[in-house]
Amino acid sequence: MSEIMGIDVSHYQGKIDWAKVKAQGKRFAIMKCQYEAQSHRADETFEYNYSECGKNGIARGVYLFVASSSIADPIGDAKALLGHLKGRTLEYGIWLDFEANVLRSQGKEKIRELANVYDNIFQKAGYYVGIYCNQDWYNNVIHPELKKRFDFWIARYPRNDIGEYNPNSKLRPTYKEAVAWQYSSKGRVNGITGVVDLDVDFDGQIILDHPRPKTETKPANPYKRTVNLIKKGMKNESVKWLQFALNQYKYGLVLDGDFGQKTYNAVIDFQSKHSYQGKKLIVDGLVGLKTIWALENN
Repeated sequence: MSEIMGIDVSHYQGKIDWAKVKAQGKRFAIMKCQYEAQSHRADETFEYNYSECGKNGIARGVYLFVASSSIADPIGDAKALLGHLKGRTLEYGIWLDFEANVLRSQGKEKIRELANVYDNIFQKAGYYVGIYCNQDWYNNVIHPELKKRFDFWIARYPRNDIGEYNPNSKLRPTYKEAVAWQYSSKGRVNGITGVVDLDVDFDGQIILDHPRPKTETKPANPYKRTVNLIKKGMKNESVKWLQFALNQYKYGLVLDGDFGQKTYNAVIDFQSKHSYQGKKLIVDGLVGLKTIWALENN
């Protein structure tokens, strides 16, 4: 299929005349839905943009900026976004926005873990997930595993950015690297006051409302386990690690770091159903090295 042109927008573009945007050949729009901090409040223009894009037949996607608040609580961040979406269709999916310096400082492995947490949650909600970053991030920060598993939308503009599309530009990402390219941050589009980011989808596939195929491996645990024995009454991040691990087996625990009765009951049930290297686990509610192994390897 041929290339398809689009834009990405937020409250900075104000009230957009989407009929004029469509008339200028824009077929998809990636929108800001929520603020990364500030209690995850909704972007002021999201509801309007979502509705008007739908009325004008423009495929809709959203981007999720990942920074300090997201790193601290990716699960809460993801659930907040789903709360704003309310199960509505996103033809062009959810794009994880990886560009913040505070995120870069976390390193490749942590970024990979965060991507897997978001992907797992959004997949289960029925959404396609991709990653947005610039070329430097793709080359130097993104974990090789993510490059294999995710589609990428890469930003790269010329120094003398005047909002023009050059399909033969040396700045254009390769098909192996990306499915879409944000080629300008200074575009001009009828129906929008001021400048706007301009994008091109290389293969023309803009109906992405299906979840990505699930991987066989469980998502990486975003919490750190600092002890080899976790037991009832403890309150720390190691308990959050345990609760997250148990939730991969459908226990539905609140990730509050408090080893209370519900977590204890989940541990007892897990131990009664799983084994350590072929031998049944001791059902005692104590999470030692054998139960930890079982959580990580079953």
